[in-house]
Amino acid sequence: MSSSPTPLPLPLTGVKVIELCHLIAGPYCAQMLADEGAQVIKVEPPGGELTRQREPMRIVDGVKSSAYYASLNRDKQSLVLDLKNAEGAAVLTRLLESADVFVTNMRAAALERLGLHPKTLHERYPRLVIACISGFGIDNSGEHADRAGLAMVAEAMAGATGLTRDHSGNPVWCGFALGDITAAMSTHAAILLALRNQERHGLGRVIDIGLVESMLPMVSVAMGRVQVEDDAVSSFSGSNGFHGVPYGAFPAADGAVNIGVNRDEFWRRLCDAMGRPELGTDARYATYVERAKRQREVHGITEDFTRAHTRADITRKLVEVDVPVAGILSMEEVIADDYLHKRGALVQVDDGFGGSYTLPANAAWSDTGGHIPRVPRLGEHRDVVLTKELGMLPGDIDRLAQAGAFGPVR
Repeated sequence: MSSSPTPLPLPLTGVKVIELCHLIAGPYCAQMLADEGAQVIKVEPPGGELTRQREPMRIVDGVKSSAYYASLNRDKQSLVLDLKNAEGAAVLTRLLESADVFVTNMRAAALERLGLHPKTLHERYPRLVIACISGFGIDNSGEHADRAGLAMVAEAMAGATGLTRDHSGNPVWCGFALGDITAAMSTHAAILLALRNQERHGLGRVIDIGLVESMLPMVSVAMGRVQVEDDAVSSFSGSNGFHGVPYGAFPAADGAVNIGVNRDEFWRRLCDAMGRPELGTDARYATYVERAKRQREVHGITEDFTRAHTRADITRKLVEVDVPVAGILSMEEVIADDYLHKRGALVQVDDGFGGSYTLPANAAWSDTGGHIPRVPRLGEHRDVVLTKELGMLPGDIDRLAQAGAFGPVR
C-alpha cells in the first residue's frame, strides 16, 4: 500500500461517472473510481439495486441496511430513476451528455431495450468512455451472447476451478466471486487508459469486458505449462502438483494453515521443522517430481505434523526455517488483524445510519487523507444531482416525481 506524509490530490477529481450496475463487478469497479476522486452517480431502480435487498441486514430506526451493498458502493451518489418511464430515461440521457464515463454490467439485450446499447451511446456521445461488463462480452460472443453469467461460471470456463482442487484431486470452487473482482479490476484499468486518450485526444471508446477472459490471467502459467509439460508431469493427480508438493490447506489443531512447498529446498526445510530431517533427502520425496507422484503420502506426512500443532505454532516453526506459511484466518480475524491495519489495507466506512463497517481499502489508491467514506442511502442525492448537474429547480423535480420518473407515484 502506498502512503504519503501529506494527503495527495485525488487523481480523478473532476471526472464524472454514471453507474448503472448491480451485484459485484460493476459496483466494485465504480467504487474504485470513487475512491480515487471521481464523482460517481449511481442510478438505481425504484427500490434500489439488487444488493440493497440482500441479507444480512442492519436495521436502524426501522430502515434496513445491507452489508452486501455497503461493501461495494461507498462514496457514491444515489439517484433513483425508473428507466422504463420516459421522463426517468430522459434524465439519464441528460446526465450522460456531460459525463466522462458510463459503467454498466447490465446485459446487452436489457441495455438495448432501454435505448442504451453501447454502440448507440458511442455514436451519440463520441467522447464518452463506455465500460460494459458482462458474463461473456458483447461482441463476438457467439452462442454465449446474452447468456447469464456469474463469477463461478467464468472461473470454470477459464479453467481456474480445475486448478483449485482438494487433496483428492476434485475441483473445488474457490468460495468467493473471484471472476467478478478480476473483471472489475480489468475494467478499472481500461477506464483509466481510456480517460488518458479522452483527455489528450477527446476520444471516447466502448470497453467490452467479459468475465471469462478477465479470469484467464489467473491461469496464464498453467496455460503455458500444459503446452510443454511431458506426460509424466501432466499425469500427476492430487491437490496441486502444478504449484508444488505439499501445497495448499492443511488441518491444524485450531483450524487450518496454508503451506507452500514449491522448491525442493523448502521441502528439506519443512522436514527439519517437522522433526523429520531424514525425509528431506529420502529419494522417494527429495524432488518435486517424486513428491508429485506420491502426493497422498506427502500430504499424510504433512498432516501428521499440522494436526498436532496450532496455527500459531506451525507458522512460527515454518517462518523460522523460511518456508511459506500462513494460518487461514476467519473474517473476524482478518478485520482485527494488526498487520492489515498498520498497512492501511482496511478502512472504516460510515454505513449511512450512524454505524460503520471495516472494509478493504483500495489497493491502487489508499491515501484517504483522513476522509471517512460513506455508504449512500437510497436516492438521497436526487435533489443535489438534479440541481447541480442539470440545473433543475424544485418545481422541475416535483414535476418529474409526479410523472413517475423516480418510481410509482404514491
